Amino acid sequence: MGKRVLINSDDLDLWSKLEAIQHIDPAISGGIKHVVYGRQPHGRDQPITCLVGSGYEEIHEVEPGCCVHITDAVVAQDWRLTASSLSCALRLRLAFAGEAGYTARESRVSDETTRCSFIILPPGELLTASFSGGTAYRYCSLSLSQDYLTKTLGLADEELPPVLLTYWSRQETGMGHFAASKTSFNQASRLFNIRCSPAWHDLTVRSLSLELLRMLFRDWRSARTHMRASIRISPTERARLIRIREQIDADPASRLTLGTLASRMKLSRNKLHYGFKQCFGVSIHEYQTERRMHTALKLIQETTLAIGDIAARLGYEEPTNFTVAFKKHFALLPREARDGTVPRGVGGAVLR
Repeated sequence: MGKRVLINSDDLDLWSKLEAIQHIDPAISGGIKHVVYGRQPHGRDQPITCLVGSGYEEIHEVEPGCCVHITDAVVAQDWRLTASSLSCALRLRLAFAGEAGYTARESRVSDETTRCSFIILPPGELLTASFSGGTAYRYCSLSLSQDYLTKTLGLADEELPPVLLTYWSRQETGMGHFAASKTSFNQASRLFNIRCSPAWHDLTVRSLSLELLRMLFRDWRSARTHMRASIRISPTERARLIRIREQIDADPASRLTLGTLASRMKLSRNKLHYGFKQCFGVSIHEYQTERRMHTALKLIQETTLAIGDIAARLGYEEPTNFTVAFKKHFALLPREARDGTVPRGVGGAVLR
């Protein structure tokens, strides 16, 4: 049995554990690109605390190229993570409670009762996972590389779900659901109730996970698959989308419209909207709002500028529009933030 990472309510800074997970989870092996925690973008120098309010998440490396996530926790804050895979990867997920969302390209998949969600990823594809604060999540998921399935396990093409080979051969992302059997759900539920010594615990996780994989592949091959279509984003187009993000980071108050950006970047509106959402998990408008609110909070904390002046700096012609946007984002008024109230969902930031 390989490495294990445990996330619980005692964590003071989650970054080191996130980095450990990317070394054992094929779906994020290309690295973490972007984290939004408590509605604020977080870099490596900003601690991520209290992600789990209660309960736990365990990530086990079953073998190189295969890991299992076992989660039974209440998420304390809204959070979103975008990462990529180094190679062709697959994620299978069974949920018993809570609904997490996953986005890649313009496709999105969420958990559904009695179904197993799947995400098929080519190398370099960005995947965004979103979770809601105050929500109880109970799920297990398997992340696997193509090499693990075909080389380590030695599975032949006819032993793999046909849609999996189709999307990997096209280097495209595929998302959807298939009906999971009751025996598969029962097998998954056993991962939450292991009671034995640490050594036997790891061996039990490994054996249960591999048997669950066998069961899910059996279900998938015999089930009708429900999928969402995807669009192609070339490396050149992706570089243009990254430039748009960098422009927003440098000047969050700038006036941007899809029409202007589409013309300037030589992208269709469809690729501009869905491509940006693929790369960063949110729309251009949502990303600009996040950056504006992040800047606003910093100015309120660290300067004596009038609220109206801060609103004008961030491109709001009417201070009342800024106040409405700030309250919608942080669930409090700008003057309350200046008075020292901690915004709900800022992760315990101390406001001066």
